[in-house]
Amino acid sequence: MTVTTSEQQEQARSARRASDGRRRRDLLSAAAQCFTELGYEATTAQAVTARAEVSRATFYAYFSSKEEVFRAVTERVCQQFLDAQHLEGPIVDDLREVLHATTAAVVELIFEHGSLVGLIDHRAQLDPEIAELWAAVRGRLVARYVRFIERINDAGEVTPCAPPAAVAQALADAQFVGAARLSAASEGERSRYISDMVAMSERLIGFS
Repeated sequence: MTVTTSEQQEQARSARRASDGRRRRDLLSAAAQCFTELGYEATTAQAVTARAEVSRATFYAYFSSKEEVFRAVTERVCQQFLDAQHLEGPIVDDLREVLHATTAAVVELIFEHGSLVGLIDHRAQLDPEIAELWAAVRGRLVARYVRFIERINDAGEVTPCAPPAAVAQALADAQFVGAARLSAASEGERSRYISDMVAMSERLIGFS
């Protein structure tokens, strides 16, 4: 079977995507900055290459289009949210500390990415692939909250104010909406928001 030039190019791009080398990471970082500062419509391959200080040929060696690089940026952001809730060490034995650490980690990521989170949320309404990625990561975050609440509820340590799934969904929604609104706020306002979010979470989950 004859392989066309376009198929060869796509195979080469797939191999580079799988390698996740430094050049690809630099392009993703540059793209994330462009999408954050310029918005989706105004961001172009030329803007990304100028920010990354590489040629257009280099961009197209890794990504076939602006749409593809945005999906790659979304994948990276989604993975960061999942990693933020993964804890190891002695802290996992202190349930209040687990709640504080995971809440702070997720909220800080929303602060860090600022308008990019809102842009991903908006593009999820227009792009089925982005919608699938975003729904999956938010669903997994909620599922982790549910498991956490069920764990401490089964141990008799708390009395949730509502079914665990409802509490988990409310907490996840509040974190994303509230933190995104404060993406440009001062450090003090952000710190207060995290403290308030932890306090509200404790009340909803049922900590005494």
